[in-house]
Amino acid sequence: MSLLDKPKNFGLVAVIIGIVSLLAGIIAIVSEVFDDNIALGAIIAAIGAIIYGMLILGIGIPIYQGEDDNSLSILGKFVRVIGLATIAVGVFTGAGTIVDGSLGAGISEIIVGLIFGLILVWAATKILDGSIDTVDKIIWIVLLIVFLVLTVFSLVGIITPFLDGFSLSILFVAILSFCEFVLYGFLLFAVLSKDVKSAMGM
Repeated sequence: MSLLDKPKNFGLVAVIIGIVSLLAGIIAIVSEVFDDNIALGAIIAAIGAIIYGMLILGIGIPIYQGEDDNSLSILGKFVRVIGLATIAVGVFTGAGTIVDGSLGAGISEIIVGLIFGLILVWAATKILDGSIDTVDKIIWIVLLIVFLVLTVFSLVGIITPFLDGFSLSILFVAILSFCEFVLYGFLLFAVLSKDVKSAMGM
């Protein structure tokens, strides 16, 4: 399936997803600024979406330009970027929640974001450190399951929006789901590739 095993396709859809997230964050901030009842918490939370978009663009553009076509390297970099994005989104969403008056919920969101984000950053370090041990094998199994589930969900997401009819917004959701399908499908193929399996002791 050449669509799912070419790094350039991964880079392209990562760029698209990054741009969409970046624009969504900017639009959310602008709409709040011009709203009569400005929700400062929503503005702060939207900063997380902007950072997420910038991080995804940061990994997508070089891969699309052909600067990196190694499956293990791309896999490790993506996991690290998602870890950093999880931290950013968790911190800013939590901060926004605190500003809106929910201290406990906001702190919980920040803590959860930090914990999961740091775990992902650590996992990325293990993927790229060149050593092979039991932890690498566990990470490989977890990644296989996660990317398989996300690939299936994104594939379903291409079809299900049209069950409610057709509109431009539904088409947009389907296109975004298709981009996610290519993204996660590539990562799934990468995890299953001989190079990655060998590098992670499988």
